[in-house]
This record gives sequence, structure tokens and C-alpha cells, in this order.
Amino acid sequence: MKKIIVLLTLIFSTSLAHAHTVWINAFESHGHGGHNTMVCLGWGHALPMDDILNSSNGRIAVERFELLDPSLKKTDLLKPEFKLAEPKLSNENFDLFVADLATQKIAFKKSSAPGVYQLSAVSRATFYTQYVDKKGKKRLNLKAKDEIKDIQTVLMAVRYQAFAKSYLTIGSWSAPKPLGHRLEIIPRTDLSTLHAGDLVEVDVLFYGKPPEGMQYITAHSGSFGQSDDFSLFSKVKKGKAQFRVQSAGQWIISVGHKDDVTPDGPLKDLYGKANVVSHAASLTFNVQ
Repeated sequence: MKKIIVLLTLIFSTSLAHAHTVWINAFESHGHGGHNTMVCLGWGHALPMDDILNSSNGRIAVERFELLDPSLKKTDLLKPEFKLAEPKLSNENFDLFVADLATQKIAFKKSSAPGVYQLSAVSRATFYTQYVDKKGKKRLNLKAKDEIKDIQTVLMAVRYQAFAKSYLTIGSWSAPKPLGHRLEIIPRTDLSTLHAGDLVEVDVLFYGKPPEGMQYITAHSGSFGQSDDFSLFSKVKKGKAQFRVQSAGQWIISVGHKDDVTPDGPLKDLYGKANVVSHAASLTFNVQ
């Protein structure tokens, strides 16, 4: 593979404002001779936690949250509710919401099968229509645009689905198998022993194949770039990309893929319902 140039590029906060991401937080502990992992979901912009998944500022329905063992046997994990959050307490200074981030503990046993365990989250494909209603008020509705009766002007009409992954390793790392997500990031680097300065190589697949027309994916960390609203960019060539992680801490690699809906194109069944079909994928890991 030809060398992929990694560009450090500023992303201004105005461009991030509409780009919510879903990811998996997985923090391992080996205290007291055990091997435990605290797991939860993240949603928004900032690692490790930014917003609740059922926020009025933008919410997402988790269709599947799973742990796959080295043989790819699936175990369902707890999922958060999709019901719109309401404050449990409100005063003149703030509203207080219960944060259901699907937080749970995975406690491995001495008899646990060695190998790479995959954490996988898949959201429900959901319509997001932002529009100005007939009274001139801006609104956001989680319905297809043809189901909304009071639209004066459509500002955005998207069908969105997100995919997130993270990895846990017992014993030795081995190359993980694809999970068949519509948009998927698959590491080609051992993520269990990363240090600052290491190179992380990934494959990017869209419906199981290298995506056409995709130019770049991004990576950032709470310890690098995030507070100043910039990320590492990597060009995608034949479905391959790479980053050199710059610091210790939690990192996220994310990618998006958008397709226009046209009356005679492959997404013609969605014509009139959405203008764009958008997929997003994330991969989180920790650097020592």
C-alpha cells in the first residue's frame, strides 16, 4: 500500500455543530486480579461523554448493542430507552436529566475464551427532517418529510443510521472479522498494546466493499485536538487509511458516507421521504 499522508486540519466548531456521533466507551480494569470492563455509549461530539442519547437536542434509537466473543457468538447488552428525556428536576439555574447511557460492567472469568471480543452498537435507521413550518417556526421531526403536514420549507431531510465498535482482548490480539455493518471500520493494527506515536491502520468497508468516492476519515482524542475542535484527517485509498496516534488516552476514528436520493437512482424508494441517506461509523480504543 502506498503511503497515506496524514493531514492535521482544523475543523471549526460551526462545521461540527450538526455532526452528532455515537460511540462505545470501554474502559478495562485489572484491579484485585480480575478483568473487568465498564461499558457505556457516547453521543454527541466530545469524548467520553457529551450528551444523553434521548436528548431534545438530538436523539438516537439504539437497535442493537452486543458483545461478540472470539467465535462471534453474540450476547445482547442493555440498551437505553428511546423515549424523549424530560427533566427530573428543574429550577431557575438548570434542568436535571437522568442519563441512561447503557452503562454496565462486563466481568470476565478465568475460564473466559481467549481472543478478541467485539463490542457493537447499531442504531435504528431514522428520518430526521428539519424544516420551517407554516407559522415560520423552525422544527425538527423524526419523520419522513412526506409524513409532515405543516412544512413550508425543508431545511434538511435525512435518513440516518450509525454503527459503533470497540474491542476487548483476553490474551493475544488477532485480526477481528468484519461484522457486516453497512459502514464499518476494521483495525489492521493490534489495538490492545498501543502507545503514543504508534501507527494505527484500518480498513473501511461500505456494504462489505471499499467505498467509492470517499476521500478521508478522521481521528481525535480528548487528549489531542478535541478541545480545540480539530482532528487528524487520513485519506482513504482503496478502502485503507492510517493515523499515527499523538497522545495517550481514549481515541475515536469516525467516518461518514452520504448518498443523494433521486427519483431514478438506487434509492428511488425513498424519493419524497428524504433528500439524503447518511451512514456513520466509529471505532474507539485506548492508547497507553
